[in-house]
Amino acid sequence: MLDDNIPQPWRARTTLVLTLTLLAMGLGNIQRMPFLMGEYGGAPFFVSYLIALCLLSVPVLIAEVTVGSLGRGSPGLAIHWAASTANVDSRWRYLGVAQALLALLLAAVASFMAAWCLHWAGTLYSGTLASASAVDVAQAFTMRLDDRAAQLMPMLIVLAVSGAISAMGIRVGMGLLAWVCLPAVAVTLFGVLDFIFFYSDLRPVEDFVFARRPSDWSVEAFSQAVVAAGMTLGAGLGVGMALGAQAPPGLPWGRSVLAVAVLDTTFLIVTAVIISALLFGANVSPQGGLSALLVGVPYAFANLPLGETYGALFFFAMALISWSAVVVLYEPALMLLANEWGLGRVSGAILTSTITAVTAAIALFSADAPLLDVGYWVTRSFLPASILVTALFVGWVLPRPILRGELFREPAWLFRLWWWLLRWCAPICCVLWLILG
Repeated sequence: MLDDNIPQPWRARTTLVLTLTLLAMGLGNIQRMPFLMGEYGGAPFFVSYLIALCLLSVPVLIAEVTVGSLGRGSPGLAIHWAASTANVDSRWRYLGVAQALLALLLAAVASFMAAWCLHWAGTLYSGTLASASAVDVAQAFTMRLDDRAAQLMPMLIVLAVSGAISAMGIRVGMGLLAWVCLPAVAVTLFGVLDFIFFYSDLRPVEDFVFARRPSDWSVEAFSQAVVAAGMTLGAGLGVGMALGAQAPPGLPWGRSVLAVAVLDTTFLIVTAVIISALLFGANVSPQGGLSALLVGVPYAFANLPLGETYGALFFFAMALISWSAVVVLYEPALMLLANEWGLGRVSGAILTSTITAVTAAIALFSADAPLLDVGYWVTRSFLPASILVTALFVGWVLPRPILRGELFREPAWLFRLWWWLLRWCAPICCVLWLILG
């Protein structure tokens, strides 16, 4: 075991659950879920999403935290230890290295989102968009999008602050995210939701997001649900292994991941109601992608009484979520640098932030829409491939008794169900994701 190579673990599973919840929210489908639910039948699509979540992301994330708990090291070393224990080829460890690099790529994407949300929070609070038309907001968005230099500095600040928090150590950094950032986000979002209840008509939201139209459901709807579910919990990024390695041994891993899924889904519904109500109140049709979040929502807030204040709070919460995701996504690479290269926490945080900043800068100045372009390749190819290989390694390569030894806190029926889902359902969903995603 590699217990001597990692920091002192957390004392309870709550920090693990809350930290993974922040990551799930940061990687989730906040800007797409209202449109997807309305487009594909409302409740039928949401049920499909929950089914896909249980078939794909939940089993794979349980597998990752289990391997991390078993190996007690970076994703690469945890997989190496698990492979050695099972007497199989140790080159599986490169899966952990690839996942750490993929996490940094998504950290660059999350830094863009954090910078954009901070920009809109400041703009709304300043009153610049007071009573602005939709054309005015769209022009402001386009001008900001074209100004690459203006986007670079906020992004670098987000990455630098993320590195500083990571350098403080796993217990301090993740404790700050779990016990300060997540409660702040929760209070802010529920405060904005209360504001929405007061000033908006929720009947269009009920008819669109929470409708029951089975006729609008299709095979394409299920494939979209698979993609949405695969993106939301952070499976395939090595984060589960990194945090599982530093959590107290012997936790009920299955129930911990299920708690993360429940919390993430709760926040997803809250933000879906907020965004949909705002867009319908401003006579804007909900759309997929970033246009709804970064154009439609600022326009709606700017034309409501007290909208500038509550809009600034909403976008600050969105920025806090994305920034927290950056900090969590750093962790696999930090552990990799510590275990493989022997770098200290501070040196590793500086190097990790530098690599992510260079990646983000290259994307910013070489693509017309870097956030969309990078996100497209990650979510359509790299991420499903990573999840697929993880499911195959844990489900088909590692012996069942080894995994049962790590999941001894779980009931026998839950372990057998997880084992079956990981071996059969998760790989099939990943193949469907790669083909139809």
